[in-house]
Amino acid sequence: MLLTCDVHLIKKVLSRAHDFHAPVEVLNLYNLYGPTLAGSEGEQWRLYRKMSTPFFNSRTYSRVWKEGLMKVERVSTQWYKGETRISDVKGELMSKLNLRVIAKTFYDQELEYDRNDAMKDVAPSSHSLTFSEAINAVLSNLATLFGLPKWLLGSGADSMSPFQSHQKAYLGYLEWRQYMYEMRDPVQSQLESVKRKEEPCFLESDQEGSQSLTEAEVLGNIFFYVMAGFDTTSTTLSFVFLLLAIHPSCQALLQQQLDQVFGSKPVSEWNVNDEVQQLLNGYLGAVISETLRLYHPVAWYARKTVRQTTVTDSRGASHVIPADTIIMIDVAAIGRHATYWPSENADTKRKQCSPALDFDPSRWLKSETQENQGKATSYPFSSGHRMCPGKRFAEVEMCAIVARIFSQFSLRLKPEDTDVQQAISAGHDPAWMEQRTKERAANALFEGLGFGHGIYPKSHTPFEIIPRTEKSHEV
Repeated sequence: MLLTCDVHLIKKVLSRAHDFHAPVEVLNLYNLYGPTLAGSEGEQWRLYRKMSTPFFNSRTYSRVWKEGLMKVERVSTQWYKGETRISDVKGELMSKLNLRVIAKTFYDQELEYDRNDAMKDVAPSSHSLTFSEAINAVLSNLATLFGLPKWLLGSGADSMSPFQSHQKAYLGYLEWRQYMYEMRDPVQSQLESVKRKEEPCFLESDQEGSQSLTEAEVLGNIFFYVMAGFDTTSTTLSFVFLLLAIHPSCQALLQQQLDQVFGSKPVSEWNVNDEVQQLLNGYLGAVISETLRLYHPVAWYARKTVRQTTVTDSRGASHVIPADTIIMIDVAAIGRHATYWPSENADTKRKQCSPALDFDPSRWLKSETQENQGKATSYPFSSGHRMCPGKRFAEVEMCAIVARIFSQFSLRLKPEDTDVQQAISAGHDPAWMEQRTKERAANALFEGLGFGHGIYPKSHTPFEIIPRTEKSHEV
């Protein structure tokens, strides 16, 4: 196995499709419900790619923009009533928002929620877990579900395993499978009526007479696309919000751009064609890029040599890699490598305490040479022929959610009760409390990270969502 963060070598590996394939024996982990785009190569991979690519078009991006704005509007209505505290940003907010957008855009499914609390999901009468609970149960137990036979796991009285964690994993597996069956029906009906439609739907081919997918292939790819789109985007948005809460000055610069772009325009008039690229080219795009640099939700990309291959590294040295060698591309190391990303502002000692203290979106808005250098050492959606097909989908969705929330609200870190008591007893001023709270939050984004099939904020960092008093919330 070869583990590397050498960007020159990585560029060769990702671009030479005939020499480096995906290691399907590793990525078969995702084939939990059936064959997937990730766990395939050759003709099978090309079929799955062809069946999904037509869906990612300008009409889909218009829908995801609209749904992102609408879903935020639904949950944010209650935030105007006063300060709203969020402790687990991914679990309480981002997972739910993202899944609601994906379910509606991909499968025309409206997920149920509590009418008195739009941030609370509700399980349909036919389910014991909500949509969010089911997919999270599968993702948090992916290795267990892949590695152990289903007859051993079971659930309730049928379980042969004495471990409650196994039973919960299996319940999530069954519940999510049932949700996929419910999503599969409209997908298959759309596939059958493809000749009568003007728009391609998810998992259809735009070629007449093309091979159709089996039920297992449909279920497998439904799972993979929901997993890939949901988990990576919700995790990235979670880190975006935590980093902006830690850095109020960056939050203010983001809001400044949003005010310039949208002015007093009602949200109903925001247009994906007019505003998204402007946002991505400005400070909002820089915030997303810097977040992905420091906290990329995917820890690594994997490739495998098809044959003995020679590559050169960034120093010009040649290396012979034997056939069948697994190459692990260390995404986290690339994003935090001091040679690629020199820091002008953060104290070196403080940076070592937490990468969150090196958060500097402005590095993406400097000279064109610096910006191009940054892009050359960044692979947020991978690269080459296996680049993420949902790149634009994710960018549009993140733009919609971030823009809609920060145009009307601000985030403020919530201090620990013990720190409040210490400040009172010792007579510390507000600046001490602010710095103490920031240090705790930054440390949580260093020592408090979780790792499954990617990284995520495991230690909860509470913050408040506060209406911007100088902004009207007319929609």
